[in-house]
Amino acid sequence: MDMRVDTNRLRATIFEHSGIAVEDGDPIMAVLVASAHQTEEIGARLLRRMSPVRLVVAVAITGLVFATAGSLVTWRVEQRLFAVERADWMRQQSDPRREALLRSGQGMAALPLAESGVAELLAKCSGRPSWRVKDGYCIPVTADGKPDGFRVGDRQARMNSGT
Repeated sequence: MDMRVDTNRLRATIFEHSGIAVEDGDPIMAVLVASAHQTEEIGARLLRRMSPVRLVVAVAITGLVFATAGSLVTWRVEQRLFAVERADWMRQQSDPRREALLRSGQGMAALPLAESGVAELLAKCSGRPSWRVKDGYCIPVTADGKPDGFRVGDRQARMNSGT
């Protein structure tokens, strides 16, 4: 490693920062050159001690610690949410009226409807006075009181006649 210091550059830097002009023969220049040598030597020693493998291992260990902490916090939160949901489900299951309803014929028929999403449509339809159920379908009514949509009577008659 070259330990020579560019005195011209050092003098220019001192002048820029302090406004003091230093000559090459000044005794302060010897102190500054020695200080620059020591700084370079300390930097070189630090770089020799720091290996890329150590740096990678330190970063990996730090990342592992933070990832583990984050995972544990997330797991705890999810466990609490699961416990709350499970307690709510257990409370619902302990209701004898709900249990009797689910075991009834209508309850057993409602489960496939709920799974397919039809039960939600029926629930929304039955609560609105502007909708009516006809032939198992929810039919919305416009502001003038007529059903919204199209007539199927003529088409159905044509399909039955084969034309």
